[in-house]
Amino acid sequence: MPLRRRLARWLDSSAMLEPDLMTLMWAGTRGYRAEPKFPGVLTDEQPRAIDVPVLLVAGARSAMLTPAEAHARGSLMPHAEVAIVPGSHGGFNRIDELNDRIAAFIRAQATGERATP
Repeated sequence: MPLRRRLARWLDSSAMLEPDLMTLMWAGTRGYRAEPKFPGVLTDEQPRAIDVPVLLVAGARSAMLTPAEAHARGSLMPHAEVAIVPGSHGGFNRIDELNDRIAAFIRAQATGERATP
């Protein structure tokens, strides 16, 4: 199996198999130079100080923030809900599910109730 096909399957991104999209992506990145800027890691006390509703979204297959880590971080925030997008790295390939979850969270904030996962 070609490398791109394996990578597309692992990333759950069929767009990588579309030649026109890949040409556009490579054209857009030509000449781009990113400065690596890594975000600071919050201490446990900093999330506890967040006093607004928070929806923490993580993909079930995320390498950056596993579901267990997301739940642990979310439990530190007094008004946080954790949404795990199944079978995804970050939810961008399951945009309908992600949008539904975000909309439910916003509706719950407007009515003063907790959104159901």
